[in-house]
Amino acid sequence: MKIVSKFTTNMISKLVKMVLRKKLGYNIDIQVNEIKTTITDGKTHVHLDVDAELEKEELMNILKKIGLN
Repeated sequence: MKIVSKFTTNMISKLVKMVLRKKLGYNIDIQVNEIKTTITDGKTHVHLDVDAELEKEELMNILKKIGLN
């Protein structure tokens, strides 16, 4: 399956942005450009082309929470 429709990718982007803000408290502007999925021998491979924009402080908070800072 390949999702590249501007309408669909914009809807997915808005959904992801809302979930990141509500569930994790991150204010990140997400733009999903393309989603590709393939299923081979019972295994699924997902490829995402995503752009994200966030403040430096937000990035530092995320890195700190996952132990990389």
